[in-house]
This record gives sequence, C-alpha cells and structure tokens, in this order.
Amino acid sequence: MFKVYKTQCKNCLLSPDSIVSPARRKDLIQKCASEQTFFVCHKSSIQGDEDVCCKTFYDKLGHISQMIRVAERLGVIEEIDQEESERLPSWSDMQSRKNT
Repeated sequence: MFKVYKTQCKNCLLSPDSIVSPARRKDLIQKCASEQTFFVCHKSSIQGDEDVCCKTFYDKLGHISQMIRVAERLGVIEEIDQEESERLPSWSDMQSRKNT
C-alpha cells in the first residue's frame, strides 16, 4: 500500500508554517520530481514511519511523481490518520527571532 495522511500536518512543507526555508522547499520538490518519488511527511519520519506521503504534496504535486501515478492506477493508495502533534516553530518564525 502507498500511505498518505488524511490531513495536512501543522508544519506542512507546502504551507507558510514549513520548518524549512523556501530555497530548501524548492530543492526538496525538485528532488522528488527528478527522482519520480514523493515527499515523506516529516511528522511520519519523526514517529518512525518513513513511508507516509505528505498530504498536501499528494494533493497539489502528486502528478509530478511517477510513483504516485502508478499507485493511483493500481488502486493501492491508503489514507491514514495522523497522530495529533504540536506545531513546531516555522522557518519564518526562526528568522524573525534571529532578527530581533
């Protein structure tokens, strides 16, 4: 099965609350496109499950990934619940703190 979270996490890569810089976000997306893979939600990797696709990546950019397109054609997409977690300080929050 290809696992995707049912909902977006509080620090989604593709949100203003991302924990990485815009440049890093661009690099990660380009890497997923060039490798025809997907972005693993950082919350899943923290919890020890490194095979869960970021919900927003799946919804907005899934079309760039051969892996996702194949999983959809095979009907093996499984939407799973995400454990509740706190919002981490975003990259922009951290930059604001540096500049004060």
